[in-house]
Amino acid sequence: MDATGEERESPRTVRSFREAVESAGHSIYWTDTTGTIEYVNPAFEEQTGYTAAEAVGNNANILQSGVHDDRFYERLWDTILAGETWEGEIINQRKDGERYAVKQTISPVTDETGEIVRFVAINEDVTDLRESQEQLKRQRDRLADLFDAVPVPLVLVDLENGDPVVKQVNRRFTETFGYAGTELGGSSLDAFIADAADADRVREINDRLQRGDRVRREVTRTTADGDRRTFLFTGSPLGEATDEVLATYIDVTDRKRATEKLERKTQELERKTETLEEFASVVSHDLRNPLNVAMGHLDILAAEHDDLDVEPIRRAHARMQELIENVLMLAKQGRRVDEVRPVPVADCARESWDTVETTNARLRIEGSRTVQADRNRLRQLFGNLFRNAVEHGATTSRERPSGTDVEHGDADVTITVGATDDGFYVEDDGPGIPEEERGDVFQAGHTTADDGTGLGLSIVQEIVEAHGWTIAVTEGTDGGARFEITDVNPDA
Repeated sequence: MDATGEERESPRTVRSFREAVESAGHSIYWTDTTGTIEYVNPAFEEQTGYTAAEAVGNNANILQSGVHDDRFYERLWDTILAGETWEGEIINQRKDGERYAVKQTISPVTDETGEIVRFVAINEDVTDLRESQEQLKRQRDRLADLFDAVPVPLVLVDLENGDPVVKQVNRRFTETFGYAGTELGGSSLDAFIADAADADRVREINDRLQRGDRVRREVTRTTADGDRRTFLFTGSPLGEATDEVLATYIDVTDRKRATEKLERKTQELERKTETLEEFASVVSHDLRNPLNVAMGHLDILAAEHDDLDVEPIRRAHARMQELIENVLMLAKQGRRVDEVRPVPVADCARESWDTVETTNARLRIEGSRTVQADRNRLRQLFGNLFRNAVEHGATTSRERPSGTDVEHGDADVTITVGATDDGFYVEDDGPGIPEEERGDVFQAGHTTADDGTGLGLSIVQEIVEAHGWTIAVTEGTDGGARFEITDVNPDA
């Protein structure tokens, strides 16, 4: 009996199917209902390392890698034995022990009665794709960790019609503003931290960012607890083909408040200084006129009469003149030195010595150096230190080595000016200053001399600070007072 047309077609269909399967790029195999392999295509051999002869007749569990537990395979078998197709990603193991990832589809095959007779498995190798995805995930996690570790507030936003919608914030942003990332995510950042009063400035910033401009400026924003604070904002668009913007908010509130406070104090001090200088100038002018008249009449009186009382009056006039000069100088306390030039310390000290009434004192120079200074004010510094040494000097001279550079004759006190590594010093061989009093000597009005003004050393400190130097008082080499001026910039 001739075979029917369907029977004649069947062998050709089977051959065509087998040729298609064997030419497929994906690994294909089928098993019976117990999992025993009945057929594998060439792609299976290439993918697994097992030849067809090695695989056929063995159970498909030869491919198991041990990554998945028993429950995983139980669910897989429950699915296909129920007549349903199973799809998923599975980690298998090649013959040489190397693991690989496949995207697997297992479909049941039934006969004409609907009974399952075998299972067909199609395996797409996704090992490279999976490794790429895992590497990408590791990089993304690393970037997320770095983003979170940055010690300044960071926020990543998408500009949607000019509105910054939050994608991610770091830990410091959460700590600074008091909003959690989950609270801000997907919402407008400005709705949380920008006030309606700042709407125009906020809109201008967003428009510039939308155009791709980088923006850096001070802004005022509000934290979750309602605190208005000042931030240095920097917004940077991330590329031309994206609306992403990375923004930083550095809190400068305390620094700004401190700066403003300092500016106010500086302005107030400048006003007080100007007022004090004006007052001192007026007072000194008003005092000098009658003093000059008195000194003129005293000269006439001294020329006509040989009176022992004339000299004490003359000394009193000189003291009044000195007081006027000192008060005027103190009124300028804190004024900066406007112009400095190279000044040889030794020459300046000698110039000052020649203008000071030193009686029997003598000046000794030990080395020298050139410093950047206002020559007139440096000369005033030496003059006040010299007068201080003379006023408090000893009544008997000390022995000095022969061959030293000493000016003026026999002395009650010897004053030495010398150079140090970072400055210079003025030292005398007088009685010195008790250690417990050294912290007070630069205060205006402090003096131990009967006829002292108590202003000389205060003026010295003012001159030192105006140059940016430092002064300290210690014990001298021979027990006297030693004034050390340090932090002095030498002439280049």
